Amino acid sequence: MPIHIQMRDGVLEGFFRGKVTGKDLDYVLEKLQDLESRLDVTPDRISDLSDAVFTELRSSDLVAFAEKRGKAKLKNKVKSAIIAPKSIPYGLARMFLAHNENPAIEIMIFRDSASAYQWLGLEAKPVDIPNA
Repeated sequence: MPIHIQMRDGVLEGFFRGKVTGKDLDYVLEKLQDLESRLDVTPDRISDLSDAVFTELRSSDLVAFAEKRGKAKLKNKVKSAIIAPKSIPYGLARMFLAHNENPAIEIMIFRDSASAYQWLGLEAKPVDIPNA
């Protein structure tokens, strides 16, 4: 699985690496819906696209994902930081931002992880992501 999701310091972290497909986004959607339904407070989140490859992702899959997140019923307002240091992930993050119109989610896109974590009020820490 090219996406690893974990809770750390009260923040939901998603690390995207390798080839990401529409089915992978469906997995993320299911995980988010499950976590958000079980938690008392909807956590802020960070998505790191630094090591992702999107050659197999269709724009329609990304738009559908963003629109579903745009309709998500959250328990509180959240911040969503997206780390996209390269051109293609940055463009896709902007497309996601344009199609996610959820008033409870404030989305910001960053070129580096330190700025993203700082925006969330956290210190960036090295992450040990298990091999898929």
